[in-house]
Amino acid sequence: MSGFAAFSNKRLCDVVFPGTHDAGIYGDHLGGTARTQTLSLGEQAGVGVRYFDLRIATIKNASGLEQRAYHAPALKQKTSAAGNYQKPSLTKAVAIGVFTGHGGDRLSQMLDQAREFVMKNSGEFLILRFSKCGDMDDVVNQCILKLGDERFSQNVNLNEALISSLQGKVITVFDQEDFNKFPPELKSIPGILPVKALFNSDGTHADYMPLKWGLQYFGKYSNTRSAEKNIKKQMQVLSQVPASSSELLGMRYWTLTTKIGEKLLKTFEIVKGRDKKMWDSGQKALTDAWKAGVKDHIVARAGHMHRQWVVKGYPVTAVGRSAKSFMPNIIMMDFADPNRCATIWNLNLTTVDMMTRMADDITNVNEIM
Repeated sequence: MSGFAAFSNKRLCDVVFPGTHDAGIYGDHLGGTARTQTLSLGEQAGVGVRYFDLRIATIKNASGLEQRAYHAPALKQKTSAAGNYQKPSLTKAVAIGVFTGHGGDRLSQMLDQAREFVMKNSGEFLILRFSKCGDMDDVVNQCILKLGDERFSQNVNLNEALISSLQGKVITVFDQEDFNKFPPELKSIPGILPVKALFNSDGTHADYMPLKWGLQYFGKYSNTRSAEKNIKKQMQVLSQVPASSSELLGMRYWTLTTKIGEKLLKTFEIVKGRDKKMWDSGQKALTDAWKAGVKDHIVARAGHMHRQWVVKGYPVTAVGRSAKSFMPNIIMMDFADPNRCATIWNLNLTTVDMMTRMADDITNVNEIM
């Protein structure tokens, strides 16, 4: 199993690692147009995943209310004698039960799996990212209760944190908009951290803030079932990463979604079958696209910077630091497995090679591949 243990002396922003989209949507009860994973959260960690996208809803069933991951574009708040709960929104998810569903494990079970993993693998850590949850305050309280001493409990800028300072812990981050709504008593708990996306579709991207606690990343899902459109969109998004933010995490979505209205006859295509398109040719597609994206970024921007450095006398050693700003760090995927995770972890070898050649000879920016 590949993992963070091999990079203890590096910062989080210097490493490429696997993440899972809709990480909690697994279980045999789910239909093929809703399921996004075949492995449990603990099993995903076991094959190499380190970043988990989790959306939690409080659902009502015969046994009462419980928190589970959900797959739906939106939620509606409902009330009952047992308490408040959420259901998928009919206005956005027309085919309820076809494109929507709940994960096979409760939130408490997934947290137990995460805690058990880091207890058994002290050189590793997991990042649980919570977004679009029905009752975010309750999710926070469950994380505190279930993770115990294995919950990361420091207020730091995770982007620039050394891997060694994060090992053996489960890190919980919550979307910035939700975090802003937390009551003061939750915000004041060390380790209850925000995660902020800096990409804006209108081009007015937010600035990276070195002194900000939590996680800051640049990326956007493509919302398409076309492999070609997804690759093009991901390249376009990452080409806009601010060159000045070398510690900003890049996020690439290597996923294909169910988009209503895009080739209507394929709307009912199962997610797993479509997902294979992103991993054809012995999983070579991801490596090629990732390398091409990094090359384009470095050539386009480092070449420009080189001209400035020649004039201003900047040291050649600055090249490696600037090249870092073009590296996608988190590769998001559906249906995690050992081979896919190994492909992603191996991108770290490509990064080292590129950086070395850039640092050795700045005049060869067009020859980094």
